[in-house]
Amino acid sequence: MNVNLQGFDELRRRLESIVNAEEIKVNALETAGEHLRGKIQNSTPVRTGALKAAIVKGEVENNKILIGPSQQGPAFRAHFVEFGTSHSAAKPFMAPTFEQEKTRIEQIMAEEIRRGLGL
Repeated sequence: MNVNLQGFDELRRRLESIVNAEEIKVNALETAGEHLRGKIQNSTPVRTGALKAAIVKGEVENNKILIGPSQQGPAFRAHFVEFGTSHSAAKPFMAPTFEQEKTRIEQIMAEEIRRGLGL
């Protein structure tokens, strides 16, 4: 008995490409993270510009990427801007931006994963 499966070679090729799953995942997180970093930076309230300049994208670790103000210099005070203090009103910019961009972040990650798998 002889069985001919159409598309099997392509399926095998795609399955073999999953060997690069870690690279694909990191690329998806990096690309989405860079998008979010830019959006947060654009929505950062500007007084001196130091906080806006200090919005950074961390490295992918444990399937996560951190986006937000650097912990160096004056940017460590970002939580005062985001949540306010007893002397100043809150000016949220990180959480609202994330909520607004959540769907687009998911789309970017899906696109990068598809691209990485050759779909």
